[in-house]
Amino acid sequence: MKNIVRSLILCSGLMLAGAIPVVGQPPGNIDPAALIQRILAVEQEQLRDLKDVVFETEYIEGETKNEGFVEKVRFIKRTYLKYLPDTVLFYETYLEYFKDGVLQKDEDRKKEEAKRKNEKKKRNAYDISYSMYEPFYSENRDLYNIEYLGLAEDKIEDYVCHHFRITAKDRKEGLINGDYYFEAGSFNLLRVDFSPARLVKKTMFKLNELNMSIFYKPTPEGYWLPKEFHIRGKGRAVFFIGVSFSGREYYRKPIINGGIDDRIFEVDKNVEEDDS
Repeated sequence: MKNIVRSLILCSGLMLAGAIPVVGQPPGNIDPAALIQRILAVEQEQLRDLKDVVFETEYIEGETKNEGFVEKVRFIKRTYLKYLPDTVLFYETYLEYFKDGVLQKDEDRKKEEAKRKNEKKKRNAYDISYSMYEPFYSENRDLYNIEYLGLAEDKIEDYVCHHFRITAKDRKEGLINGDYYFEAGSFNLLRVDFSPARLVKKTMFKLNELNMSIFYKPTPEGYWLPKEFHIRGKGRAVFFIGVSFSGREYYRKPIINGGIDDRIFEVDKNVEEDDS
């Protein structure tokens, strides 16, 4: 039944295509406007069925040196998402904290959790509650140039994919540039390689490069959910010639529509602001 509904939605997407500005001549006989409507219809179908998701999450952070990636810290977390009609609520809790491979005390874990949550709040950093489909929504299309590049030359995660490139028209905070790969059979988002249209530049730290990738995969229930997030950056800090960093976060064992208490998303009043 779900496949029949999806087919009807996809067909209606072709009829609703309308005027979606896409840069360049579309490869082959594919209409990029109709393709985008199909993609958004599939996304909306999934959002109608999703109520909440809980992930077991592992984040590994380190430094990129000549010899490769060197792990510095590792966190075992639990991540909660609740889908509402106009937003997605996000909460995560840190369960274990490893530094240089050594499990740290609960007291140190709590301090590090508070510090990182405050840093995220001050920087308005995104998380997986942010919809990567934002540039394709009608209310945001005027902010971007959207280019359809046809089918990707190489398979992505063993899938044939449609390839879109989006470029922000202005270097404004909150906008991104990126390459999108949608699985050709189901029109679900499989991978995005992206970077901010505007990089952070502060007195104590200047970010020169920031590249991110997010990967999705289907669950046995048929939902396409995040499975992995990569981040790589370079900058210049006071007293240092250069700083390179990278991290990977893995989202495992999703519990879908299991029910989440709304109170878990309330602001943690025990977290104090760190103004340093």
